[in-house]
Amino acid sequence: MFVKPIEFKAKVKSILNLAPSIYEYKFQVLDSDFEFKAGQFAMMVFDSLIDDSKNVSRAYSISSKPNIKEFELCVEIIEGGQAGTYFSALTEGQIVDFKGPFGMCYIKPENQNDLIMIATGTGIAPIKSIVDDLIAKGDKRKIEILFGVRYEANIFYQDLLDSYSKYENINARITLSKPSEDWNGLKGRVTSHLDEFDWGNKDLYICGNGAMIREVRQFGLDQGLDKKQIHLEIFDS
Repeated sequence: MFVKPIEFKAKVKSILNLAPSIYEYKFQVLDSDFEFKAGQFAMMVFDSLIDDSKNVSRAYSISSKPNIKEFELCVEIIEGGQAGTYFSALTEGQIVDFKGPFGMCYIKPENQNDLIMIATGTGIAPIKSIVDDLIAKGDKRKIEILFGVRYEANIFYQDLLDSYSKYENINARITLSKPSEDWNGLKGRVTSHLDEFDWGNKDLYICGNGAMIREVRQFGLDQGLDKKQIHLEIFDS
């Protein structure tokens, strides 16, 4: 069922620093129920805190599974921009405005295919939402997750990804494009590991920077995936 985006108010419940410049914001929805699907995003309205950004809003994928009374965002704060100014100014207990839900990067009820999910940076947010929702529903389809960042210091959600290993149907891996000599995990960009997947009858979810998404999408098409089997969210600054 399609849910028309509407305006909401929410209170900042907690702020957690996950990695350098990466923060998790948890919001408590006030008054109305916020109904969203795992994989959708919200538009944060910046003019609620920044006087010179009236009518400016920015999209952020929700990183938590559906809950009508609260949601989480995984945000990279870049200094000097409106988004960085907005999120840096937030404090616990503060009231903010947002709109939602938006986006079509969610699993349709009729879709029972196994999943390949590839993300870089904060693009892991909607994938986390989808996977946590599937786990909560007891879904047993096979899920392959590949998460790419540059350096060890940039890794976040590692404990969460490691916890997925207790489920026989989920395999989550992290790869570093600029690893140190001490790194014993996967190395290289996510695109260097695409031939390691079984691409037969899968749905592909890609979230991250535009160049990566275009390359992975084309690879999926070359493996025989239909365009309807490919779902994406672009996270360009």
